[in-house]
Amino acid sequence: MTIAVLGEALIDFIVGDDGAYRPHLGGSPYNVAIGLARQGMNVSYLSPFSDDTFGDQLRDSLRKEGVDTPIARRSLWPTSLALVTVDSNGMPSYRLYREGIADKDISFEEVEASLPCDLKVFHTGSLAITPSQLPKIHDLFELMRERKITISVDINIRLRSSVDTKAYIEGVRSLLPLADIVKASDEDLEPFQFAADTREAASRAYEEMGSGMLVLTEGKGGALLHTTNGMVQSKAYPVAHVADTVGAGDTFHSALLAALVRDSAIGEGFRNVGSAILQDAVDFACAAAAINVSRVGCNPPTQSEVEDFMLSTAAVRRTE
Repeated sequence: MTIAVLGEALIDFIVGDDGAYRPHLGGSPYNVAIGLARQGMNVSYLSPFSDDTFGDQLRDSLRKEGVDTPIARRSLWPTSLALVTVDSNGMPSYRLYREGIADKDISFEEVEASLPCDLKVFHTGSLAITPSQLPKIHDLFELMRERKITISVDINIRLRSSVDTKAYIEGVRSLLPLADIVKASDEDLEPFQFAADTREAASRAYEEMGSGMLVLTEGKGGALLHTTNGMVQSKAYPVAHVADTVGAGDTFHSALLAALVRDSAIGEGFRNVGSAILQDAVDFACAAAAINVSRVGCNPPTQSEVEDFMLSTAAVRRTE
């Protein structure tokens, strides 16, 4: 059983304390692929890499993690870049360079031809669901629905990735009824203006989905998820020192998917999945995210690291 990932692989230039920008391999779907691999999942990354040096580094890093990269050709377009600044709370902001770049250089037909034969989950989102990419994404979602493959989306809103904010938000909204799993942070939901209260906004977003699972991450507030069987919540795990929050949502999502797969909870709209399994999955994902924020950049933990961390913090978390 394989999870396929489609979307951006880019270079984050993250500013340091000395004001200098240093390159880090990144991109939300790229990070999710690594997170899944470290959780022991079979992963296939479907976007092409540039033939530039950054493309070499991104491809080689994925392969070292055990991620399959079936697109053999190299794009003549350059690797996408992002300038990342981090505020005093460790929260990043991004300036994106996304025109004429390698991870967009792929057609629906090429993606379809590269899908693993044992595909169980198709994951995308972030910069792969901006307006220029939506026709391809809609076609892929229809294909996945025909083949009964679970569709996972992290909407990961980046308003400056599109000059037409209205088209961008409406386009992402059009994907909600087609997806089986949607993850959104409290900040991601704000541009939709579903409601002033974040949790009410999440409820309305889930209503637009109609079924499946919607996951709301709230940073220090933990996470909650909506399914047809009701709502499950998890508190955030204690972190002694937050290095930064880069990739925390990606780590959360990859850990959540891995936990659901291990518990055979993927498929059939989560209608027959018990609340205990869902609770364990979201707790596991919160723990993985906590480990990630204690490290610089996106550095997802392994399954054993998460399990050890959960054991070591169990007593503290119960008393909070």
